[in-house]
Amino acid sequence: MKALLLLIVSGVLAGSVFILGKQAGQQQLPPLLILFGQMAGGALVTWLVAWPTRRFPVCDNQHIRYYLIGGLLGISLPYLLAFYVLQALQVGLVGLLTALSPIMTYALARGLGMERGHPVRLLGLIIGVSGVAMLVTSQDTLNIDGQWHSLLIALGIPALLAASNIYRSRNWPAGSDALPLVIGMLTLQAVWLFIVNLLLGNFYRYLPSLPDTGLLLTALGVMAGASYLSSFKLLKVGGPVYLSQMGYVITAVTLMFGILYWNEQYDRRDLISMALILIGVLLTTLTQRFQSSNKQAPVIARSNECPAR
Repeated sequence: MKALLLLIVSGVLAGSVFILGKQAGQQQLPPLLILFGQMAGGALVTWLVAWPTRRFPVCDNQHIRYYLIGGLLGISLPYLLAFYVLQALQVGLVGLLTALSPIMTYALARGLGMERGHPVRLLGLIIGVSGVAMLVTSQDTLNIDGQWHSLLIALGIPALLAASNIYRSRNWPAGSDALPLVIGMLTLQAVWLFIVNLLLGNFYRYLPSLPDTGLLLTALGVMAGASYLSSFKLLKVGGPVYLSQMGYVITAVTLMFGILYWNEQYDRRDLISMALILIGVLLTTLTQRFQSSNKQAPVIARSNECPAR
């Protein structure tokens, strides 16, 4: 029961990051500034939680390299793509495509020889890819006002999360706990994003002129930080396979919110393709073997663990 509650909470929090990111984009905030708000807030929340127990990040060359590469692949780049395509695509659709990461992780691990063939997972891969193909090539998607190019860009989100899963699995620093690694990744990402936004003039160009911008970015950061902590707790309680089920919660949350708040609509072909994708992800995650008990970290987008994500 505790694991189920954590799964729901983690999925809702992760879905909220997409929802707030879309809202921030509609206020004309650039994706880099939205991403900085997420990383800075997430880093602050996780630092505060770690402070009483002094579970701080290690700062040697191996860990810093891990923070940089793992953070780019698993946090910054996927969310940067998400915040970009959210202005063109429905939030429910982006949440659904993010849930493809277990399928892409399996395909990548299989291609690298890290995973043995499994007929059920292979079937899940085929069904999931079929759903994506139907979604991208649907008549409504490819009309003159369609956003097929944004769909293709959005597919980079689960691809990057899959690459992050492979990288984290093979390069997890021996003896390291997940929470300090997450703090290190978030902090390093926040630092470089601060520098980039400062050089681009985003802080003084956007923050003073837009109403409620600071409040929105603060809410985004708090939600992100709470999402990472909840995912970390879920990983400890339920394990990586159970954590991967977050993708279904994220999809449900973003679809529901998009329909109720933004009046997003999906035709029958869209719904069939979504069902195929979800079935593919389900078949892949239920037989998941690509995992290592001492080489897992909470994700950020949320079908691998960010994130299940």
